[in-house]
Amino acid sequence: MAKHTGRGIAAIEYPTGMNQNGDPSQCWIKVKPDGRIDVFAGTADIGNGSKTIQSQIVAETIGVPYDWITYDNSNTDSSPVCTGTFASRATFVAGKAAEKAALQVKQKILEIAGKELEIDPTDLEIVDGEVVAKGAPQTKLSVGDVAAAATWGHGELITGTGAQLKPYAAIIDPETGEVDLPPHSAISYAACSAEVEVDDETGEVRVVRLQQCYDVGRAMNPTLVEGQIEGGAMMGLGLGVLENCYPYYPSVEHRGGAFGSYLAPGMEDMPQIDTIMIENPSADGPYGAKGIGEMANNPQPPAIAAAVHDAIGVWITELPITPERVLRALEAKTEPRREGKKVVFDGELSVNAVSKGGITFEVPA
Repeated sequence: MAKHTGRGIAAIEYPTGMNQNGDPSQCWIKVKPDGRIDVFAGTADIGNGSKTIQSQIVAETIGVPYDWITYDNSNTDSSPVCTGTFASRATFVAGKAAEKAALQVKQKILEIAGKELEIDPTDLEIVDGEVVAKGAPQTKLSVGDVAAAATWGHGELITGTGAQLKPYAAIIDPETGEVDLPPHSAISYAACSAEVEVDDETGEVRVVRLQQCYDVGRAMNPTLVEGQIEGGAMMGLGLGVLENCYPYYPSVEHRGGAFGSYLAPGMEDMPQIDTIMIENPSADGPYGAKGIGEMANNPQPPAIAAAVHDAIGVWITELPITPERVLRALEAKTEPRREGKKVVFDGELSVNAVSKGGITFEVPA
């Protein structure tokens, strides 16, 4: 009896957002008289950092510091519509709506500044909260001064609205299913390599290292992206070796009666995790971003299963890979396989044989 080591790899692809439209998001932005900016959206931040990312998108698009942005998603009655935080869509779909709204705000700021400076708006740009004449940086106004001029001098409220909805893809060839537009907004890709130790006496599988590579489109906030990927790795670890709904799902038979009976990874289970992010920008996402949230826990379970096979030579085809399933697979591997029998009769062999341990036994009549 001994511990065996193995390595396995898995590669996946994952779509961003819902396909064939159906998941719109909207955003509304207003500039206060002091130049600070309020962003109203309906995106629920469930820990994925959507408030941070959409605020970054607005600040970058308009050209103001990040801390000028106040993001409000507190009231679903007064906020614009957001279909929800699912399908890895919060950055891609809702972020695109925020970008569109911010572009409108930027254009209105430039128009008011052009009136104040008597310069064509196309000859102006916004840099770090200031409207600057291109080629003449000494000629400038702060965004706060422009907002004040809009409020008190021009009687205008600087606002912008944005909405994102993927166009519906129509079938143009019923025989092949070819469509005129891609059904998905973007496709992300990932690969995971797992290293495991398997105890062939107890059946225990210990994951010692996960090496992961993710195509994230554009990592607008690398720390948040890395956190999602590594958090997803722990969830994938749980799905691979620990977590099970209950033996006869969806039947509630043998279901645990308390949360403590549900096994999830803890810090002591955490393997070494190495993460590589590849930026392969999406043509449609805000600043090239793609969805990353849900796919972060997809490649680990199959990579772990492949590593277990590499270690002990058996495939575990049901998750999680528990000690019981490992021991049953090892036991089945060592059992003799009967594939019929070959019988000698009147000097001739029939078509059957007994096979055991790779040796064929001929049985005389």
